[in-house]
Amino acid sequence: MLPRWARFIHPDAPDVHSKYVPTNDKIFKSPFGPFPPTAPNLNVHEFCFPPDQPLPPDYDLFINAVTEERVTLHQFYNRVCSLARVLRYDGPNPLGLSRSPKDDTENGEILGLFSRNHIHYPMLAHACFRAELAFGGISPGSTPFELWHVLRKMQITSLVCHEALLPVVREAIKLGKGPADQLQLVLDTNKIIVLSDDASLEKVQGYQTVEALVRQGAKFPEPRRKLVGGDKLCYLFQSSGTSGLPKAMMISHKNAIHSGLQGMTAAAMTAKFAGVEPLTHQTVLGIVPAYHSYGMILWILRVNLQPATNIMMPKWDIELALKSIQKHKITLLPLVPPLVRQLALSPLTEKYDLSSVVSCASGAAYLPPDVAYQLAEKLPNKTPIPSGYGLSEAASIASPPMAGIFGLNPSEPGTIGFLLPGMEGRVVDPDTLEDVPKGTKGELWARGNVVCMGYFRDQKATAELFAEPGWLRTGDLVMRDAEDRIHYLDRLKEMIKVKGLQVAATEVEDTLLDHPERLVVDACVAGVDNGRGDGSLFPRAWVVLSPEGKKQGEATVARKLNEYVAQRLSKHKHLAGGIELVDSIPRTPSGKMLRREMRDMYHQRIKASKSQSKL
Repeated sequence: MLPRWARFIHPDAPDVHSKYVPTNDKIFKSPFGPFPPTAPNLNVHEFCFPPDQPLPPDYDLFINAVTEERVTLHQFYNRVCSLARVLRYDGPNPLGLSRSPKDDTENGEILGLFSRNHIHYPMLAHACFRAELAFGGISPGSTPFELWHVLRKMQITSLVCHEALLPVVREAIKLGKGPADQLQLVLDTNKIIVLSDDASLEKVQGYQTVEALVRQGAKFPEPRRKLVGGDKLCYLFQSSGTSGLPKAMMISHKNAIHSGLQGMTAAAMTAKFAGVEPLTHQTVLGIVPAYHSYGMILWILRVNLQPATNIMMPKWDIELALKSIQKHKITLLPLVPPLVRQLALSPLTEKYDLSSVVSCASGAAYLPPDVAYQLAEKLPNKTPIPSGYGLSEAASIASPPMAGIFGLNPSEPGTIGFLLPGMEGRVVDPDTLEDVPKGTKGELWARGNVVCMGYFRDQKATAELFAEPGWLRTGDLVMRDAEDRIHYLDRLKEMIKVKGLQVAATEVEDTLLDHPERLVVDACVAGVDNGRGDGSLFPRAWVVLSPEGKKQGEATVARKLNEYVAQRLSKHKHLAGGIELVDSIPRTPSGKMLRREMRDMYHQRIKASKSQSKL
């Protein structure tokens, strides 16, 4: 019999000891080769739990880092089956759910998941997969205004909400149906379900709990059926795309399966190269949020593909993280750059035993090389922290592989490595849309089964995302070197990364211009260096005062604008980089705002000020 991991490697995959030959073709491919074949109509749940295979021996799958509550693999599977029976539109259906749409040309049931990291969040997602119920992951940091927008954008008809977030839901509902010329609020308040930390509760504030539904589903018989997946809509993600308020990005079952499969393929082939058993048990620190594509891969799309015990943290607490590493002998640390920096600089690391950590990886944003080296010095193997590359629209595109595999030279920090299994890439001039030669900077375009279907009910944004059929415009400036290694240079999109989270400059600008007292007539927002050296940015605003703004004065306007942004937008979108008054905002002849120019002028001024202070 073939080992369990054999299904993750294509029969014609290159030998791990062979030598990858770079190409001068405009399209370059992954050294790992193609994805292994999968059934065309495969459902995510049946990919993770093949119906013809028994479950492996039981183990702790999720552990709450705070309370020590545990869910084993077998408990997880049984709970998923029970809840899925309740959520099926063609089953007993006590909630009265309808069939989910296959894509954005149809109406249907879309369940919102509105919760922080929780040991039962992955169970909710897998129950949806098994019930063929499309869902939308929503940031638990959303303000009522942001939630109201996302509920409308995703056309959420039913909602699972953590009990702590019920007040936000109530305030969002009070905002009404929405403008007639936009997608309207369709949430049925009779279909709100509460995720409670108290498993004994049947209801919270009049709403049924998830646990009550699991207990109810356990009493229903299990019908025999073949699940449907493939190109059908699986879930929606929040994404800002290139601009504006968050959009709803469509992920099919095929997209999701290959996002989970990709890491398994790379890990299995890397283990073969290293001469060790592939995909052995890991213990993982669970801080990356599950509603984010990075967390979706880690906590949901890889369940039962590789044995792992996940120590889930509801929110970041550096000492709790260190205690968890020591207590549970955590082997893998998936992090984002600001957390890498905190661990690298914190003296608390000296108090705890980190000897169990085998590997650490960073994602969701650019990781500065110095940060990668600093944390490595505190970990047993001293290897610089690698930084993978992906985006919401294609969860994983490139990553630094193990040095030597396929004869590849090391990918030093500052590069994003080589294309991951199943991916193809191009580097294109963003203005002419012509491919550029190797060694020349351009926009990275990507193609592969992980690339999303497009934006839900937003044809214009989808057309901007795909300049050519199948080719995703990443909006990131890169350089492809002689070995086909990719070097990240800068962002082309008007997006600001704050602690790995996206901030659309236009969303903050629109909020400033929308102040009820009309204090400004023009506004520009860009990301500026936060001064901490972790690669993260702070949003900064440059504003042109209106007559009313001039009348009230600079200090009052700044205070009122900050208060309004804080009221309307999540914390990571607040203007931590400050507000600056200017006479005008520079623009191109066609009217495009020169945000990059404003940002660069600010950085030059700060740099000159620091140089002057040293004299």
